Amino acid sequence: MTLELMVANLDLQGRADRIARLEPEALRRDVLRAARDSDLDGLWHFVEAHLVTRGGRGARVSANTLESYRVGLEQFLTWAGPAGVSLLRPGANAGFRYARHLEASGFAPSSVRVRLAAARALYATLRWAGTTDAAPFSDVRTASDPVPRWEKRQPYPPEDVATLLLHAGMQEAVIILLGAHCGLRNTEMTTLLRKDIHLDAPYPYLIVTGKRQKRQAVPLSLTAGQALRTWLAATPDWGDLVLTIRTRQGIEKALKKLCEQVGVTYEGREVHGLRHSAGTRTYVESGDILAVRDHLRHRTVESSEIYVNYARAGKKAVNQDW
Repeated sequence: MTLELMVANLDLQGRADRIARLEPEALRRDVLRAARDSDLDGLWHFVEAHLVTRGGRGARVSANTLESYRVGLEQFLTWAGPAGVSLLRPGANAGFRYARHLEASGFAPSSVRVRLAAARALYATLRWAGTTDAAPFSDVRTASDPVPRWEKRQPYPPEDVATLLLHAGMQEAVIILLGAHCGLRNTEMTTLLRKDIHLDAPYPYLIVTGKRQKRQAVPLSLTAGQALRTWLAATPDWGDLVLTIRTRQGIEKALKKLCEQVGVTYEGREVHGLRHSAGTRTYVESGDILAVRDHLRHRTVESSEIYVNYARAGKKAVNQDW
């Protein structure tokens, strides 16, 4: 864990602890006031404190999770008032109404699930503070997704990766190769440390901090190793992190801009599509789904099955020449 991350976690835990130390009546009074005013900032302080104090990840809850929950809280508050929903007395069907509203608004099922999780966190917080007994989202489930997983976010084909690399700057090339060759997620790129790049090892590799703060080794391709060596040599005094782009949104903006400049499709692929490129190429070249699981650091092989579908896309039908 980096010093920067440790400081952030300590600050997060400190904020949560200040709220958790409140006397029950003081906590109830303050949460009640925020709920009655639909005060986004005020409510968020208490939701964050509840997630840290009583959530499964504790003070190690990721910044991405907190960001998603805050956005989800804002979305719910924006809907609740005009929909005639009282936060403290929401009504038996409020949770189902909100879920159907999100679905009708065009949100993907995964996005609906995240927003419902944020709403559940709000009501867990309100119950924690003793302001309500309501649990309007306890039985709410999202509608099934009719679109197969492999049709949602496509990989970048090798020719598009090559085009991007041909026109990329040094940092953009590192981003592309960390995704398309090494299978890193967006946040794993922004948190990658220079000390965790091992270019002179017999088999060059890097260490990433992935989901649930798990530290894992990832092999470097020859091209990715060369791009990293060039970038690190050109930026020797730029801090502990590999990239100067420090946010997910910054990575997205940089890749989207490059795609637009060179005529490569970004929509429907985004940054995560680079990781899909790594998984697809691994399966195409190895024919081994376990190799995909290991390279992308999936917990189960079921998560890797999507890459079989990607690899088969575009191949002629088995009965085409019958």
